[in-house]
Amino acid sequence: MPRINLLPWREALRKKRQKDFVTQAGLALIGAASIALLVHVTVQGQIDHQIQRNAYLEKTVAELDVKIEEIKTLKKKRDDLVARMGAIEKLQATRGLIVMLFDELARTTPEGIVLTNVSMGEGASTVQINGFSDTTARVAEYLRGLNKSGLLDNAEIIGEGILATDSSNVGARGSQNQMRGVFDGKFAFSINAIVTPPVSKIDAEGSTEQSKP
Repeated sequence: MPRINLLPWREALRKKRQKDFVTQAGLALIGAASIALLVHVTVQGQIDHQIQRNAYLEKTVAELDVKIEEIKTLKKKRDDLVARMGAIEKLQATRGLIVMLFDELARTTPEGIVLTNVSMGEGASTVQINGFSDTTARVAEYLRGLNKSGLLDNAEIIGEGILATDSSNVGARGSQNQMRGVFDGKFAFSINAIVTPPVSKIDAEGSTEQSKP
């Protein structure tokens, strides 16, 4: 019976299997490397895209900050203009009142009283009158006349007469309802009053309409 030697065949099969294993291992390694490279490229692409988005957002935020500053500047200018317009309107509203006030002061000032200073408070709602008189009775008469004038109300003496060196700087300060300072036979006084502008015909009609049921 002839003998068949199987060793060379087994050796060839073993080498073939080793070669196949190496080939498969190489393919697996290449596949893994490809997957890793693909993941890396994908992640890096996402990172780059996010960096671009962040840069765009930063640029947009910077532009918005500039616009916000411009808006603040414009708002400040607008507020300044509104304040100026308010001041102009207030001045126009009080211009006629000042003329009426000085006309009323000239009309109600009796003989024997000299006014040295007339100053209006903020918003032209109050007025301070400084002057001197030859008698205290004239000051009391002047005070009553101011309260009856229709343009002033709650007029009251707020200061005490002080001794002055000449008639140009006579003033009044100190305790209420006192007029003891005497210069050359004259009493210095200071009066505060509330300005009550007359109600216009339009305002009166408006208030009448509002009061109707």
